[in-house]
Amino acid sequence: MPGSDRLEVVDPTRIPGWDERLARHPDATVFHTAAWARLLSETYAYTPCYFTAFQEDRLVALLPVMEIRSWLTGTRGVSLPFTDECRAILSDSMPFDDAAPEVISRAGARRWRTIEYRGHGRGMGHLPASSEYLTHELDLTPGEDLLFSGYRSNVQRNIRKAEKSGISVVSDPTPGGVREFYRLNCMTRREHGLPPQPARFFENLRAHLLEKGFGTLLLARHEGRAVAGALFLHFAGKAVYKYGASDRRCQELRPNNLVFREGIRLLCGNGMRTLSFGRTDLDHEGLRQFKLSWGATEKTLQYVKYDVPSKSYLSSKKYRATIPWESTMSKLPVPLLRLIGRFAYRHVG
Repeated sequence: MPGSDRLEVVDPTRIPGWDERLARHPDATVFHTAAWARLLSETYAYTPCYFTAFQEDRLVALLPVMEIRSWLTGTRGVSLPFTDECRAILSDSMPFDDAAPEVISRAGARRWRTIEYRGHGRGMGHLPASSEYLTHELDLTPGEDLLFSGYRSNVQRNIRKAEKSGISVVSDPTPGGVREFYRLNCMTRREHGLPPQPARFFENLRAHLLEKGFGTLLLARHEGRAVAGALFLHFAGKAVYKYGASDRRCQELRPNNLVFREGIRLLCGNGMRTLSFGRTDLDHEGLRQFKLSWGATEKTLQYVKYDVPSKSYLSSKKYRATIPWESTMSKLPVPLLRLIGRFAYRHVG
């Protein structure tokens, strides 16, 4: 572990006590942990390159980057893959303009095409956004009872309907519970026209995060069968709603509302102070309203992308790529989608 204010490139999965030391910083999230790095590196063979500086045992800079080497999408650095938001941890003694040259130098030496930062850290506000989203965060400190009164009337009504329908919600981080959630996740991803993450991703997530107390998996059951689920990650008082899944055939029972409400109740009981709902595309009004209906505060989330060969930051006008594949994917059988996911996610990062 480095002990000066000079940036060093480290692999947190090889540093004993990384997560314990990280937890002392107020800006740390679960995505800065060695547990999340281990999940990504073991599942997809990405190389952790965490640009880190300490002053007298105090973290003053952390720009976590995974190196993705792909024959399909090229070699690049991403901070971090499959992470909606992972802001660089920076300080007055190590602002972004001082830290960035170290990352760019590494990128050149490793022949990265681009460097992507998912979220603006301190001192990055002047940089152009390569893409823009919305993010929503709920203050959990009032406690679940008071929070319930702030939910929109339709949310309260759906929660009560789910309770009357006989839906029960249980925490089940076991291998069996993860398999049930994965089954639901595959169904939901198909409806959205997307392949699911490979089963290995969720198996490693259970081993590296759920088993270490960095996550909570809830399943809503009806007549003994799982019909909805939610996976929350949490670290140092901050929680993130990472994945949700459900059986569309049971939508009228409103299990999603109840499982989410129980998740908030459990997070409050475990001392979590905030809950992030993840990112939302600007044109996804339905998802935006769902998140706002729980009383969450809305903010803008911007990504920053640096093009290494041209030595310039890419703006949204220069870099915007969309692939109209959703309608085709939604018609494919789940086994084929699983096969596509097992191949594709390693490259898309």
